[in-house]
Amino acid sequence: MNKKHKFHVKIGDKIKVISGSQKGLVGTISSIAAKKSVAIIEGVLPRIKYQKQNPNSEAQKVEIQLPIHTSNLMLWDEQNNQASRIGYKLVENTKKRYFKKSGCVL
Repeated sequence: MNKKHKFHVKIGDKIKVISGSQKGLVGTISSIAAKKSVAIIEGVLPRIKYQKQNPNSEAQKVEIQLPIHTSNLMLWDEQNNQASRIGYKLVENTKKRYFKKSGCVL
């Protein structure tokens, strides 16, 4: 049975990391892996991976963005410069997301 995953964040949202080694950093979501419930965030410190030397190429450092679980992310309100939970309300017969702290609609 295929279960559709539901997220409180979407691609392009500005978020704050609330737990883990990247705690406190603010970035933008670039992609989401729905089956694993993880997101890749631009603007969060990348990890450095060292690739071994091959006969065809030299050893090198590569920066990669590691995914962060969506439960460790909270939406960032740019107007008030604070992280906030979100809620849903109907605005002109359409379902909209809004920040619970400020009441601003996304």
